Amino acid sequence: MAIYLYIVRHGEAESIAAEDQLRVLSEHGRWEAKRTALWLKTQLGQFQQVYASPYIRAQQTKDIIIERGPDALDIDVIVDLIPEGDPKVAMDFVLASIDKNTVDDINILCVSHMPLVSYLIGEITGYTPIMATAGVAKIKINLDKWNGVLETLIAPEQML
Repeated sequence: MAIYLYIVRHGEAESIAAEDQLRVLSEHGRWEAKRTALWLKTQLGQFQQVYASPYIRAQQTKDIIIERGPDALDIDVIVDLIPEGDPKVAMDFVLASIDKNTVDDINILCVSHMPLVSYLIGEITGYTPIMATAGVAKIKINLDKWNGVLETLIAPEQML
């Protein structure tokens, strides 16, 4: 069994809203999310678990990915996936939720924001990249060591 964590930054958002959590995806952000969804569909058949920030732009990105990308068995909102969330708390929750008794590969999606997406990657791999909007980081997880290896870091413009 292999465990893969796909961390996605939400697509480009409108810059103005009454509150940060109310910002919605721009037209370009919707295009980015669609492109990411189609790319993810070429990588895997389904996500066993999908986690997303409660902010509107992250929810919209998640919805587009689920609609156009791989199937999703279970979808949850994690409050710790907001921009100023604690990466250790969020990552510990995600990793602790993995069923180690399954024999099948496990694919998990987390949709969040900068800077948290970079800190999540850093928390599990030791490398903290800057991510493009709707960019994807694919991490192979080692649950025994509670760490992972970054296998892919890609922006929508690089996806074919």
